[in-house]
Amino acid sequence: MFSNLFEERIPANRCVLCARPETDALCVHCRRELERCCALSGPLCRCALPAPGLEPGELCGRCLRQPPGFRAGYCDWAYRFPLDRLINAYKHQGRLPVERALETLATGAPLPWPEADLLCPLPAHWRRRWVRGFDQAERLAAALARHWRRPLVPLLRRRRATPPQQGHGRAWRVRSLRHAFQALPASRGRRVLLVDDVITTGASLRAASHALYEAGAEEVRVWALARTLEGSHR
Repeated sequence: MFSNLFEERIPANRCVLCARPETDALCVHCRRELERCCALSGPLCRCALPAPGLEPGELCGRCLRQPPGFRAGYCDWAYRFPLDRLINAYKHQGRLPVERALETLATGAPLPWPEADLLCPLPAHWRRRWVRGFDQAERLAAALARHWRRPLVPLLRRRRATPPQQGHGRAWRVRSLRHAFQALPASRGRRVLLVDDVITTGASLRAASHALYEAGAEEVRVWALARTLEGSHR
């Protein structure tokens, strides 16, 4: 299983994980294995970490000390093998056929916040977009907007480039992202569902949420495809 994951080319009409002939991006066997390995279940804290025993609206210990700026976090998948390899193959190696599989996983659940006015992607800096050739959060948000029938409105701009966040702790990320985002005036009075591919420490989403609230957003919540679990930060 997952033999195709490490191949440089993914044949058409094949499962992106195991190479079985398949009209969808994921065969039923690999979808079940992904659910077994990576599906999140049970209550989540506002930061989108699993929080067994918490009641809706309660915060985990870390968030009690420093609550996230956004009002809620939604995520259905853990950032662990093999989903982490799929996301990295797509984002860092430019293997666009993997996008169909990620969209399948992303659109498998209903809109978690029906009151949301719009979806807004967490933007990459133009230099990173230029290197990769695309913005993964923007493309993911566009697929969700079509599926959930909500407008996609890019309310955020990167004010400056920030160093790669991978491999750094939360405190470093918070410092490096300070004032990194600017929200457009059209944010005023809007209920914004902010979309990203992976939540690691949540520092980028906190900074972006702060910018949206400064611009007058009524409420900000976040959605991500995958969540890095405690003790496994990239």
